[in-house]
Amino acid sequence: MKAKGHNFRYIDWKTPDEMHFSSIQWKSELNFIKDEHRFFEDMLKEYTMPIIESRLFSKTKELSDRLSESEKELDKLFEKINDHTNRLQRLVENVDEPKEGRVYRQEHKKILQEFNDFTKTYKQLKREIFEDVSNALKKQKQKRLLT
Repeated sequence: MKAKGHNFRYIDWKTPDEMHFSSIQWKSELNFIKDEHRFFEDMLKEYTMPIIESRLFSKTKELSDRLSESEKELDKLFEKINDHTNRLQRLVENVDEPKEGRVYRQEHKKILQEFNDFTKTYKQLKREIFEDVSNALKKQKQKRLLT
């Protein structure tokens, strides 16, 4: 599911410092998401029995696979942002390259779009994981109340 591409015209007026700050924010959010990935993996392992008993195993297996795929995408995006940040350092040192600055801004827009797409997809995945585990726990609780 790809989101509509945004124009992000305001990036054309951003200073290198502002773009650097954006990159730092992206990396911070990705580090937080990486921690959340570990939490979700642990949560899915912890509640394996209620998930199996509630017959949601196939759905949860699919979510677990998507979580693994999300981790791979996160690593690739993190690497892109690191490379992007390193290029900014070289760009600042060679201020006399206006063409390079335009290319860098275009790359910044592209990475911003990728980051937004990734976070949107990740938030949907997160919502689905919580719903599945919550449903499994509710069914387990109902089963205990009936017996």
